[in-house]
Amino acid sequence: MGLIVSEVYDALVEAGASPDSAKAAAGAVPPAENMATKEDIAKLETATKEEFARVEKEIARLESKMATKEDLAKLEGRVARIENTMATKDDIARLEKQIAVLSFAVFTGIPAMLAFMVKLTFFP
Repeated sequence: MGLIVSEVYDALVEAGASPDSAKAAAGAVPPAENMATKEDIAKLETATKEEFARVEKEIARLESKMATKEDLAKLEGRVARIENTMATKDDIARLEKQIAVLSFAVFTGIPAMLAFMVKLTFFP
């Protein structure tokens, strides 16, 4: 059993309760210093309201930064346009073939033909 409130105990004994019953009842009553006052409750209520206001403000700030369905639709459109302009595997394969033909022409036959034409033109 916890602490008993002596004032409650004394009042119960004086009112005719047995000492054991008065002791049990007084032990069930919390001491006054552990009880919240109206002022304590008002302070807690004010602090709670302020905290709720702060949380609501933060929620509003975060909501303003969230993407809307329209924002996402615009982004999807941009991604689709980028995808349409990207080279496909077929495009890359075609470019590789063209580079191969060009390198063959540059590094094999054309320089030899050009040298032959220069020789014929300037040194008959």
